Amino acid sequence: LHPAVARAKVSELIEPPDRPARVPSRARPPRPKKCSGAAEEIRDKEPALPIRAPSAQPRRADRARDPAMAPRALFALALALGAARLAGADLAEVDPDDVLRGNDNETYVRLVSPSPAPTVSKAPTVSLVPTRSPTSPAPSTSPAPSTAPTDSFAPSTSPEPTPTPSENGPPSRPRAPSPKPTEPTPEPTKRPINEGLDDDSDCELHAYNALLFPFVFLLLGACTMQLTSKFAPNVPYTVLMLIEGCLVDWWASLDDNDCPFNPMQQTLAIWAHMNGDLILYAFLPALLFGDAMAINMHVFKGAFWQCMWLATVGVLASAYVTGYVAYLSMPYDHPPSLYLTMGAVLASTDPVAIVALLNSVGASTVLTVQITGESLFNDGVSMVLFKLFFDTYRGKHTGSLPKFLVQQFLVGPLIGILCGGVTVFWLSLATRRFSHEHATIQLVVTICCAYISYILAELADSSGVLGTVSAGLVVAWRGWPLVVEPEALESVWEFLEHAGNTLIFALVGVITRRVAFGSRYIRRRDFFYAFILYLIVELARLAMIVASFPILSNIGYGCSKADAAFMWYGGLRGAVGLALAMNVMNKLKRDDQEKIGMIFLFMVAAVSFLTMTVNGTTSRWVVNRLGLVKASEARLRLRARVKESIE
Repeated sequence: LHPAVARAKVSELIEPPDRPARVPSRARPPRPKKCSGAAEEIRDKEPALPIRAPSAQPRRADRARDPAMAPRALFALALALGAARLAGADLAEVDPDDVLRGNDNETYVRLVSPSPAPTVSKAPTVSLVPTRSPTSPAPSTSPAPSTAPTDSFAPSTSPEPTPTPSENGPPSRPRAPSPKPTEPTPEPTKRPINEGLDDDSDCELHAYNALLFPFVFLLLGACTMQLTSKFAPNVPYTVLMLIEGCLVDWWASLDDNDCPFNPMQQTLAIWAHMNGDLILYAFLPALLFGDAMAINMHVFKGAFWQCMWLATVGVLASAYVTGYVAYLSMPYDHPPSLYLTMGAVLASTDPVAIVALLNSVGASTVLTVQITGESLFNDGVSMVLFKLFFDTYRGKHTGSLPKFLVQQFLVGPLIGILCGGVTVFWLSLATRRFSHEHATIQLVVTICCAYISYILAELADSSGVLGTVSAGLVVAWRGWPLVVEPEALESVWEFLEHAGNTLIFALVGVITRRVAFGSRYIRRRDFFYAFILYLIVELARLAMIVASFPILSNIGYGCSKADAAFMWYGGLRGAVGLALAMNVMNKLKRDDQEKIGMIFLFMVAAVSFLTMTVNGTTSRWVVNRLGLVKASEARLRLRARVKESIE
């Protein structure tokens, strides 16, 4: 408060009463408080002071002109200014309307100081209450019950701390306790990296990094194919992709930095822990439908019963022999149903590398169709046996066995035949030659047929593999004459098969390395028993081929001893078995049987790796040794006639 303003205020208070009062021309609204933001905040924290209702008090102007009120008001103003100066308040910020309050009984003066500078301690809030004798007892600080209605002018009922007298000034209100610092909100727990890389990492995985896996391995596959075609044509492409998957995962695991993980580690972790059902649904329809649609139907009709014998009786015998011998020779304390499940998984064969080899060396078309047809059907039969044995192990009731077999072997193929028939009908509606739109329609329809037939068969609790294979055979039988651009359709399906095989076998390599060297459940003895299981699988298939040879040689096109020997040696294990093994591991992990699931996956991955590396790399030598690349007598006579005509 400026001294001149104070003097004017005092002179106004002590003015004689005979001076005519000034009548305001209009009602003035109350002036706002001239306080800073910090001061206003402190003032709001003070308890409201009890004042009388406006109707019960005389007007301030009338009280100010009363001669009896002048000394009391002057004393209150002086006392307020002195207390404020002792407290260090800024008098220029004090509103005279807040300073001067008085009546016959009480005097209330409130001074609010602004917030101090950061380096100076905060000035205490000064509140002058009615004077009290130093010897008077201090009021109780316990809150008293109050029944007064809530009002902005009503006194606060909250307890106030007792004012403590200071040595050099009037009693001052103690500083209010500072609020407790709020504890920082804990950050959400980040999703840990998967087990294959670093169990102690807390780095967050980004889902979009999953897209890096397919493009990296497709690019590596293209480089591998270009180099092997020139320098190592005898090495199967899928074997190299399996080895590259192991090497890439090993290279990615060398980075010990926890955060941030490089994108390659994240994409490998995401794909390595992918759901087994998702792998089956994503890759199997394209692989199976492509092989079925590209099969030579004329030769397949003659070799149909041979393929059916190997895919039904042969798969059933191989699964039982493998499971029973493994149960007797393995030291693991597992029930027989789990060993039979492993035998069913290892009974399915993968003809990709073998068929590519036979086509490259110019082997017999009949042998190629026999191997391809057996693989197409035995995948479906092995999955049916897998469902039966694995549900038995998990304690699930499959119902009546005849009903289960009928549903698996009849409903799925019927759904596939229906989807194939609809596809052929649709192809017949888009047969305009040299039409880009019709060519695109035919391509889209065939791709949708592959996946829809698989999904519908699985939704009907039947075999999706048999449904997709049946649909592919129907399209191969009636659809090719209706195709507008056969070369384009073949190219697209060849790419889909190539991409599927590349990603599947690269993923097999990643999982094999992680299971073999990154799992805490795998010990040294497990490697030895994995090799024993590989021998059991090969011997079981050999026994099945030898027992079936009299039948195979007398039905269809027949079968020579060399063909039977190569059918035994070329029975590689690959995509289907590994996808089923991953499915087993995921389901057993949910059943709190992670150790059993990890050992199961390790055994299947090890057998697949050995068949691919041992049998796959030496298949060309076996083909040449068995004389399967020799031309037939009819072909030799045809060559002789062409040579004579040229001469």
